[in-house]
Amino acid sequence: MHKQVHGMKKFTYALSMVLLGMGSTPIAKADAGSQAAALLEILKVARGSTAQSIKNAEDNDAGGPAGNDTNTVWSPPENVEWIQHNFNTSDKLCNDAEGICAGWLETASEECKANYQFGDSAQATQTRLQYEQCVYQMVFKPYISLTIDRVTSQLTDTQKREASRLKALGWNQPTTQPVEFRVASDIPEPIVQASKSGMLAAIDLLGNYGPLRVYLVGNDVTLAEALVEDFCAFNYLAEQQQYCRDDQGEGIREMAYIYPGGNGFQQSSWMLESPVQSFVHNPYADENNKHSIDEGELNNDRKVNAHEYFHVYQGAHNVYRGAEDDSFGWSTTRWVEEGAAVYFEQHIMTEMGWQTEQQLKTRVTEDLETIKQFTTRFPGVSMRDVDTSAQTHRLLSYCGELCIGNLQYEFGHIAFQYLETKTAVDKILFEYWSEYTELGWHDAFEKVFDQKVDSFYDEFEAFLLLSVDEQCDILDCG
Repeated sequence: MHKQVHGMKKFTYALSMVLLGMGSTPIAKADAGSQAAALLEILKVARGSTAQSIKNAEDNDAGGPAGNDTNTVWSPPENVEWIQHNFNTSDKLCNDAEGICAGWLETASEECKANYQFGDSAQATQTRLQYEQCVYQMVFKPYISLTIDRVTSQLTDTQKREASRLKALGWNQPTTQPVEFRVASDIPEPIVQASKSGMLAAIDLLGNYGPLRVYLVGNDVTLAEALVEDFCAFNYLAEQQQYCRDDQGEGIREMAYIYPGGNGFQQSSWMLESPVQSFVHNPYADENNKHSIDEGELNNDRKVNAHEYFHVYQGAHNVYRGAEDDSFGWSTTRWVEEGAAVYFEQHIMTEMGWQTEQQLKTRVTEDLETIKQFTTRFPGVSMRDVDTSAQTHRLLSYCGELCIGNLQYEFGHIAFQYLETKTAVDKILFEYWSEYTELGWHDAFEKVFDQKVDSFYDEFEAFLLLSVDEQCDILDCG
């Protein structure tokens, strides 16, 4: 779902504004090497300009010489009401002595100001969801990223044991056991068939991994209860049943009575003696949480099922389980996990004729425009900031779930669309995940795509500095 940004006033940040004075020329899609070199040169110039403008600003603040180009220094819009919340209590998230890093735009609603809360709060899920988009009525000061070493950690004995066990059980190999569906009786049959068709098409393309059980949740919470019991019994040990009912079980119930449809989650229960996989889906519904059999909504259900099956496919290729939380390279970075799934969903929707080539191009363009809005509202934040759980939790305390969601989905999707121009579809959908099994996400990326991850980040960030028209010249979305 794309978030519409309202009440924006123009404000600038160095990295997103440098190109205005550069007179950049289009970059040819056909020559990937020249394309990469040109983009890296753009980033080099951009970083040099940024460093100089920041120095100029600091000199100016200290009474030193003023810079010649103050337009490239980040500055907020007029009349911001800065929020008296200290973001810098445990770490420095923005360059403000009092930790005041965010403020309400002049057009922000009083309702948002009264109800939006930063960080973890005691708000009910429904209240939090109702007001989470209030973040788009704010402006944030440039984020200071956490610097990490991107070196895949050595495998632990626990990881090696789990990998041997899972491979011996055939976890990472296709199974002959067909997918099973558990369906709430209040879901209209056309929706059931559309959901199944999306799942089965993905299985036909990627292979049948599992054993897999799919749960289709309707809008009757009473009927959802039986699915909760089945899900917990299928995915958890006996002593974990109550935990499941209170945690993921509550998520299933909330799908039935809170969310307006189109939601889902995937579960890899690798810890069981006989490991299994699951997908829970609450089909699309209108704003009143009523199911619709409109063809557009049925296509959305096909898309969600294909997307989530890709997570099953990813999970099957992840055998080195049980790493420490701060272990790098084995727990998949969020933009790869979700971005690849969005890339796949868009690919299969087009291949199956469930959407046109033009609809795919429109989706790419919309995501590019969303990223432009994001980099203006959340300056300094990038895909680099969700490579580890520590980075993700840190960023979550800064700009919230929707901010991280944009990095996962829109940024991740466009990153893989960009990779397609440099490599091939089969490398993204098949070769990468085959190598991922033994190498982890980071080292597999560098082997299959023949590029250091840090170098790709540089190149991709330079690509994001281009105008949407220039980006579409490269991605063929014009």
